[in-house]
Amino acid sequence: MILIRNGNVHDGLGQVLAKTDILIDNGKIVRIGQHLEVAQAQVIEAEGKCVMPGWIDPLSGWGTAAGRGQARDNDETSDPLTPQLDVYYAFDPESMMYQELWGYGITAAGVAPSNNNILGGSTAVFKAYGKTAEAMCVKALAALKGSVDEKVNQTYGPRNTAPMTKMGIFSALRELIAKCRSDKAEDQKDLKVQAFRPVLEGRLPLILNCNTKAEADAVLSLFEKEPVQLILANMYQLDESLKDKACGLILGDLTDGFNRYHAAVDYKALFDLIKAGKPVALSAFGDAVSPGREILMWNAHGLLAQARRLGAEITSEDVLKMLTSVPAQLLGVADRIGSLTEGKDADVVIWSGNPLETFRALPETVIISGEIVKGEKAA
Repeated sequence: MILIRNGNVHDGLGQVLAKTDILIDNGKIVRIGQHLEVAQAQVIEAEGKCVMPGWIDPLSGWGTAAGRGQARDNDETSDPLTPQLDVYYAFDPESMMYQELWGYGITAAGVAPSNNNILGGSTAVFKAYGKTAEAMCVKALAALKGSVDEKVNQTYGPRNTAPMTKMGIFSALRELIAKCRSDKAEDQKDLKVQAFRPVLEGRLPLILNCNTKAEADAVLSLFEKEPVQLILANMYQLDESLKDKACGLILGDLTDGFNRYHAAVDYKALFDLIKAGKPVALSAFGDAVSPGREILMWNAHGLLAQARRLGAEITSEDVLKMLTSVPAQLLGVADRIGSLTEGKDADVVIWSGNPLETFRALPETVIISGEIVKGEKAA
């Protein structure tokens, strides 16, 4: 058992509990309150420090290559439609631990196929620390991941192979939807149909990369009559029209100066969507793979800087939700991670200060699944 004592607990749901204790037992948060006393527990004094849920990078390539420049096993580009592929089999625990994500407060990530296919395969959620894929996996088949942006055209166009245009991308999606509705035996046996049908039935979320408003509008139009759990990713050209649309949002990397779309973000519209309760998560994923463990924090600080510039009523607690409870909600793992709540996994980071308000804050103690991986008596 571990007892975190007298910390300022930021629960990831918007609340801050001053001088509060957290008791961890058998990998779970079992009690949250004040003046907890447990004789057998290892005590970590956290007075004056920020205690937060571990952050979740909801869309990443973490765990799919050992280092920079190496081929990634989440990038199957032999066919633009591969919904039947499972990223679980691309996951390498040593690769996930290569950059020690927990050193920047990240304790879990949505691991996904690249942006190069219309449908690239399934996304899974993994812890950032562990010895086996099975032990680290929070949820396999968390979502189906695809893209309708220019990366698809750039991948297949030079081969003179469809899809070379947006027309080709959406034609391929419509054809797959038609096959899912078909009664033909050959269609029912098609592995692509079997993998995509749960999306159309609303049983499996669909994450699609959209760099532009036109791409997002086309996706929303395509699925408007379907009960699809739609999540639009990147979304550099979002606007207020999304407020009434049934979709979640994952913002792509806002720090990439080489991305020609990220400068077009309408931050006022973004903040209005957040205040209206739209589920918006932050990610370090953009047109490339996540470039470094620090990028998620930089995106959070940049977002708060824009809020101050515009005088928006967005606080660090709002941004913390975008790093914790919202990505957990979108990926269907909020029952286990994403907030400091009794009964959930003990993924807890004790910071020397508030990391969303100062870069000087350090993650002094990091606990993943109840195990101290950084700080006092780390294994």
